[in-house]
Amino acid sequence: MVFGWSSAAWLIGIGIGLIGMCHLPFSFAARVTLVLLAGALLAFLRVDPIHTPYLSAIWPVLGSMFMFRLIVYLYDLRHEASPLHVPTTLSYFFLLPNVVFPLFPVVDYKTFRRTYYDADHYHIYQQGVDWMFRGVVQLILYRFVYNFLTISPAEVTNAGDFIQYVVSTFALYLRVSGLFHLIVGMLHLFGFHLPETHHRYVLASSFTDFWRRINIYWKDFMMKVFFYPAYFRLKTWGQTPALILSTLFVFLATWLLHAYQWFWLRGTFPITLMDVLFWSILGLLVVANSLYETKYGRRRTLRKPQWSFASIAPLTLRIAGTFTAICVLWSLWTCTSLSEWISLWHFTGRHANPSAQLMLVFLVVAAVWEGVPRSSAAKGAGAVQGAKPRQAAFTRSVAFTGLSIVLLLLIGKPAIYFRFGARAEQTIQAVRVDGLNKRDAALLRRGYYENLIGVERFNTQLWEVYMKRPAHWLGIRETAAVRSTGDFLTWELRPLAAIVFKGKQLHTNRWGMRDQDYEMKKPPRTYRYALIGASPEMGAGVADNETFESLLETRLNREASSKTPYAKYEVLDFAVGGYSQLQNLWVLEHKALDFEPNTILYVVHATDEDAALRHYIESIQKGVDIPYDYLKDLARKANIDRNTPRDVAEQRLKPFKSQILSWVYTRMAEDCRQRGIQPVWIFLGMIGENISQRDIDLHVRKAQEAGFVTINLNNWFDNQDTKYLVLADWDKHPNAQGHKLIAEKLYDALQEKGKETPVVRPTVN
Repeated sequence: MVFGWSSAAWLIGIGIGLIGMCHLPFSFAARVTLVLLAGALLAFLRVDPIHTPYLSAIWPVLGSMFMFRLIVYLYDLRHEASPLHVPTTLSYFFLLPNVVFPLFPVVDYKTFRRTYYDADHYHIYQQGVDWMFRGVVQLILYRFVYNFLTISPAEVTNAGDFIQYVVSTFALYLRVSGLFHLIVGMLHLFGFHLPETHHRYVLASSFTDFWRRINIYWKDFMMKVFFYPAYFRLKTWGQTPALILSTLFVFLATWLLHAYQWFWLRGTFPITLMDVLFWSILGLLVVANSLYETKYGRRRTLRKPQWSFASIAPLTLRIAGTFTAICVLWSLWTCTSLSEWISLWHFTGRHANPSAQLMLVFLVVAAVWEGVPRSSAAKGAGAVQGAKPRQAAFTRSVAFTGLSIVLLLLIGKPAIYFRFGARAEQTIQAVRVDGLNKRDAALLRRGYYENLIGVERFNTQLWEVYMKRPAHWLGIRETAAVRSTGDFLTWELRPLAAIVFKGKQLHTNRWGMRDQDYEMKKPPRTYRYALIGASPEMGAGVADNETFESLLETRLNREASSKTPYAKYEVLDFAVGGYSQLQNLWVLEHKALDFEPNTILYVVHATDEDAALRHYIESIQKGVDIPYDYLKDLARKANIDRNTPRDVAEQRLKPFKSQILSWVYTRMAEDCRQRGIQPVWIFLGMIGENISQRDIDLHVRKAQEAGFVTINLNNWFDNQDTKYLVLADWDKHPNAQGHKLIAEKLYDALQEKGKETPVVRPTVN
């Protein structure tokens, strides 16, 4: 149902073949060798040397099903004498939720068999519902953090921002925790009474305690397969050396296996300095903590603890210290380089971001949720108690979860949350919709033109997008339609190019524009627009005659009135995929103005500001001559030259980021006014991006102050099913239907602005 018959047959066939190799009538070493050889062959096919659609679709799920379970299964075959039970084995490898959850907990085969309907059926089912609900709540918290609290390293300017960055980065792990609760809860509905995957890891009081609480299935897998075999082999050297070396071996294996996991899910094998640092430091901290516990012991009691200030205060301090250290360490792991992480510690601002205040709210909610007693149904399911206490616990669990689910459903109804005000409406809408925040939207756009390594983490939405994106889905800079310019512009479209781009024909005219051919000199009685922008305006993924520029021009001419002094309307498309605001300024001054436009249509997006800063830094690093004195002076003021690392340059330019934006707008508007051209600024929202109204209002105000007439098309897709307006799950550029809708909205907006400011465009109706 998910893959189609052909791909599904390959997935099941390969899986059964791997399972069969584990039971061949050969020695255990021979069977392991065969499995390794088969794995090597599949790994070769995974890199897609010859593109095969029926295989490419199954790799993440096939890898998720077998990359770790085969290790566990072979280990148990080696140490267990139980006979093969085909239904159990097939159930273990082909776990139903795995088809739609590639990121899957490492389920232990022995535990999987032992816990199947090992307690009262209804209690198992109810525990599954409880855990699914807990997972949903964590995913809601994750979306709130992701959309409203996460910031990029370049946005850290003060201590408040730093705290917000490190805490929100770690809080993104709620997505993994929530998904794992959801997955294991589903398995409970089929009778698999598996243990919990995470246990209040926010309340860990030491590094070893954190290791025991977070991703429990992974910890058990590493202890079973790596730690205990190594420890007992090394024990002859002494208990302390065996403990140290075995623990370090576990973290070395964890690092490599995380890269191995990413290979099967994404197709690349990332080995980065930040991975080495994270796992090395965490491993050393756990070793030190383990040695301390070995020497001084870990307090355990079978009785219910008696809480007092003397016992709570030290525990609270340990929890706070552990949480702080883990957050800082996690921020190190998620940075793209060591210099970027070091730059976080250099504060240039004094006032905290307003979003930082929300961190306190999040921490309180998370701590309360982690501290809420878990369902009593689970405690009573297998315990030797009377029927009435078990039934009472079961009833309480049903009532609590049922009422909570109803509450979530009600809050999620538009008719209800619309009554809470605009801010509440925007917040709930962002939590309900699965999209990219501003930071990841910028990374995704960079990914169309650059080979990024910063997304190779399981802490954002972006890894899923990259996992789905085919290897042959190229950015425009990777095609033959682009040539290098060797100057500040960096690249441009070739004149008279003809390629297939994202499945559609793309042609350029003699001027290197994706448009029909025009004379440079404007014909008599012609009203001419010049459209400037990036890939959406260029029409990435749609045919030449399907771009909103082409559709707008057609409609303007179709509905033109004989009362106007113009016989023809032209919309010239100067947009190029990946262009930043600085490149668009260059295009305006060196290309667009030569075509004598009446109006400039400058289209911007939420991520343009970051793209401009990135282009500016890259130009400095490449030693390109920067044709603007303002930018030259700014480089000297920020103490940046071609030898300055990008991360350091971004940090030094943080205070000037907004100034660059204002300067670009002002210069563009002045260029137009000097020539009697009307500048029109258009904000075009992208599906899947979450940008606050506050940020949009800031951009609108800057554009108006510079002298632009402004048009806001942020919500051009309102009341539409957005999945039918984009190219693909991994590419949120508008498709042909999306361009048609944008053209209609832009035409209507120009009509309205034409009434207010006639020089924008003469009335055509």
